[in-house]
Amino acid sequence: MEIYIMGSDQRSVRCARVSYGKDTEIDPFKDKKLLRYLYKNKHASPFEHNIIAFKGSKKKWLDILNKIENPSLQIYYSSGYIWFNLRTAINVINLLPEEIILEIKKHFPAIWKIVEKNGNLSDEELKKIPYTKDKVFLIEKVETPAGWIGLVDKLELGTDMDYYTFVVECPLFVARQWQRHRFGSYNEISRRYTDYNIEFYIPSSLRKQSKFNKQASIEEPIEEPYNSKFIKDIKKLTEKSLNLYNTMKEKGVAKEIARGILPQFMKTRYYWTVPRISLDNFISLRTNIHAQKEIRELAEALKELVGYRKTEKKNIL
Repeated sequence: MEIYIMGSDQRSVRCARVSYGKDTEIDPFKDKKLLRYLYKNKHASPFEHNIIAFKGSKKKWLDILNKIENPSLQIYYSSGYIWFNLRTAINVINLLPEEIILEIKKHFPAIWKIVEKNGNLSDEELKKIPYTKDKVFLIEKVETPAGWIGLVDKLELGTDMDYYTFVVECPLFVARQWQRHRFGSYNEISRRYTDYNIEFYIPSSLRKQSKFNKQASIEEPIEEPYNSKFIKDIKKLTEKSLNLYNTMKEKGVAKEIARGILPQFMKTRYYWTVPRISLDNFISLRTNIHAQKEIRELAEALKELVGYRKTEKKNIL
C-alpha cells in the first residue's frame, strides 16, 4: 500500500509551543510530557499539522466516511488518494487498515504510544518511548517588509489536496485577514501565555486612502511633514503601550487583560497547515492588486516558496 506522511512527534510540539513563542526549543522528555498533556486535556489542534495520505479508491473513501459517526472529522479524497490529519486518525483508529496504523506508529511513536495508553503513562515510561523530530526547522524562508514566511514541510502527490505547513510572522492586522481563510489549521502565539519578544511593525511610509475603494490604499505616501511626523508618533505610541503593558503586569494585572492595550501593529507568529486548493485560493485573492499591500507581499512570498497551480478555479464561489 502506498502511504505518505508529513510531520513528526515534534511537529505537534512545535505547533503547541508557538503559543509561548518557544517553538524553536527541543527537549525530548519535556516534549513527550507536553504531548501527554495535550492528549489528556483534549488540546487537539496541534495534531492537525501532521498529515497522512494513502492510495485508495473513491469507494474506499466513502466506506470510511459511512462508518464515521462524528460529523466533525474530516477525510478527503483527491486524484486517487485519501487524505486526513493525525487528529482524525486518532479518532478513527478502528477504521484504518493495519498497514496505515503501522506507518503512523513509526512516524509518531511518542504520540501513538500515548494514544494507545489513553494518556496514562508515567514519566519513566515516557522517557523510554522513541521520539521523532523534524529534519530542519525551516526548509526555506522569505522576508518581506511587514514580516516573513517560512516553509516547514510539504507533502506533494500531484493532487488538489497536497499539504503544506508554514510559519508566518506578521502584524496582527495581517494575521486577522489571513485567518479568514478557514480551510486549514492554525496555531498562534498567545499573549495570554507569554510576553516573549513583543515587537511592532513600523511602516516605512503611510499610504494615502483610495478615493475609489473605501477599503484600500494607493501606492502614494501622504504629504510631508505629516508622513514623518505620524511615523514618529506611531513609534512613540507603540513604545508607550508596551511600557504601560509592562507596568500593568508588574502591578499584578493578568496578561490576558493587559494585552488589550497593545496595538494592531504588534507582530504575531503562527503555524498554518493548508491543502493546495485552499492555498491557491489564498494566493489568488491575496496577490490581487485589491489586497492590502502587507498581506500581498507575504502572499507573493508564499507563491515564491511553493508555486501556484490554480486549483481554486474549480470552485464556483
